[in-house]
Amino acid sequence: MFAAVGLQFVSVALAGLFTGLVFDWTSAKFFVLGGAAAAIPNALFALRLAINKGRTPESYPVVFFLGEFVKIGVTLGLLAWIVHLHDQVKWLALILGLIVALKAPLFALLIARDAPRHWPGSSDDD
Repeated sequence: MFAAVGLQFVSVALAGLFTGLVFDWTSAKFFVLGGAAAAIPNALFALRLAINKGRTPESYPVVFFLGEFVKIGVTLGLLAWIVHLHDQVKWLALILGLIVALKAPLFALLIARDAPRHWPGSSDDD
C-alpha cells in the first residue's frame, strides 16, 4: 500500500523534473502540483487504512468507502485551491501530473506481481 504511494511521489517528481528540463519550469511546477493533488490524499487514505488494520473486519468496508469518498473530495479541493491561487494555470501540465499520480499505483501492481515470492537464503528455508 505504501509502496504504491511512494511510487506516486517518485513518478511525479521524476516526470516533473523531466518536464522542467525539456519544456519549462512553470509547466513542471503545475505538473508537480497536479500530481501532489492526487498523491497527498492517497497517502492520507493509506495511513487511515493502516490505522484501521487492527479493528474488526466488519468496520473495514465502511472505513474504506468513507475514506475513498473523502480522498476524492480532498483531491478536488486541492485542485480548486491550486487554480484559485494562480492567475495563469498551465492546464495541460496540471492534468498530466494528476494522471501520472493516479496511474502510478498500477505500475506498483505490475512490480509486485513480478517480484519473487521467495528469496533464496531467507529464513523461510527452514
